[in-house]
Amino acid sequence: MKLKLALLVGLFAFGYAMSAAAGAVVDTDGDLVPDQFDNCSAVANGPNQGTNQVDSDLDGYGNRCDTDYDNSLTTTTADFGGFLATFGTNNLGETDADGSGTITTADFGIFLGKFAAPPGAPGPSGLACASGTATACTP
Repeated sequence: MKLKLALLVGLFAFGYAMSAAAGAVVDTDGDLVPDQFDNCSAVANGPNQGTNQVDSDLDGYGNRCDTDYDNSLTTTTADFGGFLATFGTNNLGETDADGSGTITTADFGIFLGKFAAPPGAPGPSGLACASGTATACTP
């Protein structure tokens, strides 16, 4: 009996120690993707959303939070021109911020939100390789 109790206490202590050493997994936006692997850590774009971590230009910033289409690290009128060129099309490219497959007013709303917010840069991204330039940044 004492052996079983000692074994049970030992297993409990070991499990508790391992969980404390592992640390907490942080998921700021609640999209089921831990921040360190999340290419859009402030806005949900995980497996339960249509965007599902899509990063069409491979710059390390998910389409959901990257309206910097020319990779200048700022959302400007040049990016607006790129958006207008694809508006109304069935395009799964980088201007499809909501992942619907069609560039609509919903995507325009996301674009305006980033255009108006200072500094207008893409992100934030938890990926170490995120640079804002098309450099094949994948987790």
